Amino acid sequence: MLEGKVAVITGSTDGIGLAVARALAAQKASIMLNGFGDPAAVEALRQELAVQHGVKVAWSQADLSVGTQATELIEAATREFGHVDILVNNAGTQHKSPIDKHPMDKWDLVLALNLTAPFQTIRAVLP
Repeated sequence: MLEGKVAVITGSTDGIGLAVARALAAQKASIMLNGFGDPAAVEALRQELAVQHGVKVAWSQADLSVGTQATELIEAATREFGHVDILVNNAGTQHKSPIDKHPMDKWDLVLALNLTAPFQTIRAVLP
């Protein structure tokens, strides 16, 4: 059981990240969801998790590919819950194309989301 623990899961409004959030909530961890989506749909999801598992659930739309928003996600979770015990760096992206046709803006996005954001969130949760 994870009662009293707080989990931040990036990219958790659908797919694998949402499955991880559901599993941790089922173990009684409080959850900070992160990701994009229709705000009404994500709010319904947030409420569903909270009611179904009896835990506190919050949501941040932090865009982890943008500057300091990865760090701001951890700061928001700390303000909301008081601490962060579990970090699941799930958010990620890819762009498939031949290297000679690969757009630099897509390359920058892949690096920002798949490499820089996890570095920033890990650093932000360290004591």
